[in-house]
Amino acid sequence: MKKFSKNIKYLAEYLMTLIMIKILEMFGINKSVTICRYLAKKIGPLLSVNKIAKANMRDVFDKKIDVESTIEQVWDNFGSFIGEFPFVSKMSEEELDERIEIQGLNNIAELQKLHQPFILFTGHFANWDFALKISNKFYPKCAIIYRKANNPYIDKLINNMRNNNNIKLIPKGAKGARNLISAIKSQHAIGMLVDQKMNNGIEVPFLGQPAMTADAIAKISLKFDYPIIPLQIIRTNNSYFKAIIHPPIKLQKTNNNKLDCYNIMLSINNILGEWIKENPGQWFWFHNRWKKHCRKSYK
Repeated sequence: MKKFSKNIKYLAEYLMTLIMIKILEMFGINKSVTICRYLAKKIGPLLSVNKIAKANMRDVFDKKIDVESTIEQVWDNFGSFIGEFPFVSKMSEEELDERIEIQGLNNIAELQKLHQPFILFTGHFANWDFALKISNKFYPKCAIIYRKANNPYIDKLINNMRNNNNIKLIPKGAKGARNLISAIKSQHAIGMLVDQKMNNGIEVPFLGQPAMTADAIAKISLKFDYPIIPLQIIRTNNSYFKAIIHPPIKLQKTNNNKLDCYNIMLSINNILGEWIKENPGQWFWFHNRWKKHCRKSYK
């Protein structure tokens, strides 16, 4: 009975999501974004995650930023993300080129020339779906590792919308691990979002606080000799973006794999932290990224 009730709940959520997407598609991207931004800024501050986001900002920045104005920017950006979602996967190459300015291609030119696949990482900034959409501009074969939605019907809907013949979608977990190995053997570049908490990860400083950090990207890089490339996504104006490809992370390997993993994740967390400081209103602050019960400063 419990399983049946959960399935009914999932179906209801799926139908509501599908209806919302169909309605937004009727408006076109600009009106859709305007509507969703307005609703997000009105409804968002009433939700419990708003308190989490504000507490995270205060812990990280103390009084160095205006939390109230920043949280308004966060909801504005998140509303834009929702409004853009139905349209990203359907955009033509021409529209993508118009909406996204790509910088730093020279930082991967040598890897492209040598046909050396790499790991491209970013975080939940601006609209990360655009990063997924343009990943095959950087390498001909790409695989994206993603976290499955809790609702299986919504997860399938999202995957169908993101489906691209040139991009392989790989869910996190045991099943996805087999697909990941297959993609690596087929010389795919790998794309990852690496800024979320993982309870069985390793503790690494992030924005001056201890944070449980998924170290899969470090393990993959060390095991398969994949260079790690930072990809920064910035919303420049409305639904227009800048994608900056930074130089590969410099790896100084030792005979200690555990230490190497830690150092790689420290470098990645430092990079993510700098991006957040540059544009705090464009990061996804809503999850419990830090361990609240044992805060200790790494500043």
